[in-house]
Amino acid sequence: MSLFEYKPNSNPDDLLFWLVIDISNTQKDLPWNEYDIDTHLKNLTLYLSKLKKEQLIIFEKTLQKKLAQLYKAEIAELSIILECDFTKDHDIYNFDSYLSDDGFIYFRCWLILKGKTFFDDIRSDIQSFINGKYSFDISNCWAEELLYCADEAYLLNNNDESETPIRDAVYDLYPDHHYDSAHFSMDRQLLHGAELQIKYPKLVKTICALRN
Repeated sequence: MSLFEYKPNSNPDDLLFWLVIDISNTQKDLPWNEYDIDTHLKNLTLYLSKLKKEQLIIFEKTLQKKLAQLYKAEIAELSIILECDFTKDHDIYNFDSYLSDDGFIYFRCWLILKGKTFFDDIRSDIQSFINGKYSFDISNCWAEELLYCADEAYLLNNNDESETPIRDAVYDLYPDHHYDSAHFSMDRQLLHGAELQIKYPKLVKTICALRN
C-alpha cells in the first residue's frame, strides 16, 4: 500500500511527516550520485513554509520522535561502519569506534531523509542497507540542517524574537520528548574494533570495499 493511501490505523502525525519528506525529495527518481542533500533540505524548508504553525509543531515533534527511535546500538554501529577510520589486516577490518554525540544526531537525520520505507527497514535490520533496494552516496552521511528546517520555514513568513520558535514550542508542549534528552540510553553496549565484522560480515566487507 502506498504511503499516500489512507490507512485507518495510521498515525496522522507520521503520515504528515513522511509525506513532507517524500514530496520534498524531487531527486528520488534520479541516479544516487545525482542526489544532493542541500537541494532536498531546501525543498523541504520551502514546502514546510506553506504549512500552519500547528503542522510545523507536529513535524518537529515527529522528527524528534524518529531521531529517538534511531537511538539504538545497531544504528550507532552502522554509523561507525560507514564513517569511522578502519584498518585491514589479513581480511580483518578493525574500526576506530569513536562516535561523537552531535555526529550521531546528524547521521540519524541523514537516515530519516531516505524516507519511510528505508527508515522502517533500517530500524529492523541495519543490513538492509545492502539488500539491493537502496543505493546512496556514502561520502556524506550527515544532514544536520534537517534539525532546523521547521524553524527556518516558520521564520520565512513570520517575525519572531526567537530563532527557534517551533523547537521552543515543542519543548514547552513535550518537555520529555527531546531526541537529545539525557534519559535516553543505548539498548546494549556498542561493538568495537573487529567485533563489528563478526556481527555484520557482509555489511562490513561491502561498505569497506566501497570506502577503499
